[in-house]
Amino acid sequence: MKILITLPALLLSAVHLFGETYYYAFGQKVILKPLPQTRSAADQNIRYFQTETGTKLGVKNEIIIGCKDMEQCKPVLENYPIASVEKLSDTLYLLTLKKGSDPFTVANSLYHEEPIFLSHPNFIKKRIAR
Repeated sequence: MKILITLPALLLSAVHLFGETYYYAFGQKVILKPLPQTRSAADQNIRYFQTETGTKLGVKNEIIIGCKDMEQCKPVLENYPIASVEKLSDTLYLLTLKKGSDPFTVANSLYHEEPIFLSHPNFIKKRIAR
């Protein structure tokens, strides 16, 4: 009996540990591959990934969400590890997560919550001179 109870717990743990890292863009799942991390002081809080198309992205502990009415979104956000909320525009907000939170997991969960219409990590892209 203990084996039957323990097996689902182990399988769920394995899925969490070895699951894909992804985010949603325009309703499509974008798979990311982790890149080697740098150790410079400026980059210590940034994790780097590469998309299947080769685009390199950096991710900090921040998420951008879209919400038409923040009063309706506040009850939803209370269920997540959010340290602060900064208004970027009438409908866009920058969420800083509590230390140790995974921005992909939180962003993907928020993506499926009503009334939030947009949710993805706040990506850092390399600047290109024009």
